[in-house]
Amino acid sequence: MPRVPQLALDQADLSTEQRELLEQTKAQLGKVPNLYAAIANGPATLRGYLALRDSLGHGVLDARTRVKLALLIAQENGCEYCVAAHTMRGSRLFKMSAQQLLDTRHALDDDHHTEAVLRVAVIVLRSGGRIDDKAIASAREAGVTDAELMEIVGHIALNVLSNYANHLAQPDLDFPAIELEPRDEMSRSWQRADEVELVEGYVLTDAEGTETRTVRNVEISYSGGFVHIRHVGADLVQTVSAPGIRRIRQGLPTAA
Repeated sequence: MPRVPQLALDQADLSTEQRELLEQTKAQLGKVPNLYAAIANGPATLRGYLALRDSLGHGVLDARTRVKLALLIAQENGCEYCVAAHTMRGSRLFKMSAQQLLDTRHALDDDHHTEAVLRVAVIVLRSGGRIDDKAIASAREAGVTDAELMEIVGHIALNVLSNYANHLAQPDLDFPAIELEPRDEMSRSWQRADEVELVEGYVLTDAEGTETRTVRNVEISYSGGFVHIRHVGADLVQTVSAPGIRRIRQGLPTAA
């Protein structure tokens, strides 16, 4: 049950500002989603949200990438409502396949530049904006511009607002339900991995002591937003932030 009323345009007790904002929402989206109807209880918040949304819509990131960012951020914040909404938008407006939508929620994309944008967003979200120089350099190598970096922060702000408003208000879901994926966290037990591949800009040391982006026949464990990696039979543990991981091919678990 919603914890904050979902205002409707046909309500007689709406303020002039609330009615204007709901009409503006309907004009932009074709409907008034229940989340927006809840946010309208605080007109200043909805007005600010719509203004930022409109401004970012005229930015350098294209509409498809904006939807991908919104979906990724909703996944990171565990917002079932927003994951459902942006999954529907991605599917209907941009013909994204089920696999593409799922990959987006894990900051993966066939396009190198788009994936770099998504990975920056994950790092910024998980680090509170404290992204390191190596990650910035990696993003720039993939073609991410300074304007795009700043817009990524803008989209995080926009979507954190809607995600958190949803958590507080708990509106009725008016989009097809989508099951949330577990966030990419790991247990503290060691697991066998056949191969670990990093994104550009990150390196590991292989069994021979050579720097490389890909290591094989290793063991991994997770804690917080980090992946710990060690070669089988070795004591040295190397740690990489989760967004630095491109792909893990896992084998069978080993003893903790």
